Amino acid sequence: MIRIDEMTRGRFGNKILHYNSLVQLADSMGTEASCVPWEGVHIFDDLENHKVSTEHKPLIEWKDILSNNIPTDIDHLMGPYCIHNIFWKVTKKDPRNFFKVNSEYKKNFSNDKVHVGIHLRGADILGADGNQGREIHSPKYYMDAIELVESEFENTYYHICTDDMNFESFIETITYLGQKNYPFELGSPNHFVDFSTLSECDIIIASSSTFAVAAGFSGKEDKKIIHSMEWIQKNLDHTPWHPYEDPENIREWQLSFDNFWVELYNGGNEFYHVWKFV
Repeated sequence: MIRIDEMTRGRFGNKILHYNSLVQLADSMGTEASCVPWEGVHIFDDLENHKVSTEHKPLIEWKDILSNNIPTDIDHLMGPYCIHNIFWKVTKKDPRNFFKVNSEYKKNFSNDKVHVGIHLRGADILGADGNQGREIHSPKYYMDAIELVESEFENTYYHICTDDMNFESFIETITYLGQKNYPFELGSPNHFVDFSTLSECDIIIASSSTFAVAAGFSGKEDKKIIHSMEWIQKNLDHTPWHPYEDPENIREWQLSFDNFWVELYNGGNEFYHVWKFV
């Protein structure tokens, strides 16, 4: 058995990635998966329940998984940082097989429009988790991505999903959509509803957030996903996360997350890949 006793402290997208790592690794090792309850689990059908055990289990971390340093004859606990840094390594089956949004939250869009989800991160990317603005996507990125969509598709309809409607990129994006008379609607204050919306769109104009990434490999198959090339370049260049020098062990951990975006740029996999970089 592989079990998560401590879910990642990250937000909803990271929790989905952590759970994906658990199920994927358990499947490849031919063993059971078990997980503590976590925020958002209620929007999916039939995810694994926690199997209580008092036995001590060795902890496996992201470096163990990337280096194939996992004994297969014993049970394990999975560490809280096994998220998108190991996504390409462990994801061998379609996450849609187990991330099935239930009837309470699932969106069912009409086929007479091309539904385009836009995810904008809010002011969280100005604080510690966003590394003082490193992950900001400019209004120009969103406008250029919208024009790319309009050049390729007709009868579009935009769904704007964000948790911060005071953020500059959000304000300028909806202003632009209004000036162009492109039909749109604002998302829900409930981020679980927004996740379902993004997961069922035909196209996602994504942010740097794992929330958008998780929506990309959930729900509707073969979505066309757009990412910011400026953001990708920061990861290709491995630009420091902070204006000060991080300790070597922290920098190694940061590079493992940069490499998620590097591998995405190199093609991703059959379950998550980019249509266009803008």
